[in-house]
Amino acid sequence: MRSEVQARLRRREAELLLRIERLKKSMNETTELNTIALKSKLYKEAREELRRIQEKLSGANADGD
Repeated sequence: MRSEVQARLRRREAELLLRIERLKKSMNETTELNTIALKSKLYKEAREELRRIQEKLSGANADGD
């Protein structure tokens, strides 16, 4: 994998980790059920995207790039 692509994936990974932490914190502070449901959905989507990026990065490392 080219270094630019890997760097972009690493930046996105860091962004998603920060987003997930913010969502966790705000979910704990929220009392409205509809807001909790929305934040839960956003949290799940962020986790899924993070998983996909980490899989791409681990595949790149396994290839020796």
